[in-house]
Amino acid sequence: MKNYIIVSIGLLLICGCSQTSSKESKGFMEIIGDISVSKIEVIDGRTGERHSTTEDENIEQFYQLLSEREYKEMKNHEKVKGYIYCAVLYSGKKDFNVTFLDDEIDINGTYYSLNNPILEEDIFKLLE
Repeated sequence: MKNYIIVSIGLLLICGCSQTSSKESKGFMEIIGDISVSKIEVIDGRTGERHSTTEDENIEQFYQLLSEREYKEMKNHEKVKGYIYCAVLYSGKKDFNVTFLDDEIDINGTYYSLNNPILEEDIFKLLE
């Protein structure tokens, strides 16, 4: 009986901790809000080459790529120089700068760790 109580308390603590950590994670739409993007421009950080799209299908695929992840805000992160890819999402309300940094991402100067990194190949496929 004593072991049952200890195991029950342990499970309650684990469940409580996992609920707390999920509150800290956000989805992409929670970060940027409900905006309508009319254009996306992507810059390759190594070559400086620019790609842009105004096609709804490409914009939707980009949103989907970003929405498949959870974002956890990183406090006191040093500003990073250089990037793999940088994207600007143009909206009538506000433009968003999204900088891809391996398993981290910078959205308008706020750094987030990702539960699943966005791979170079994933971004490159959207640019083809």
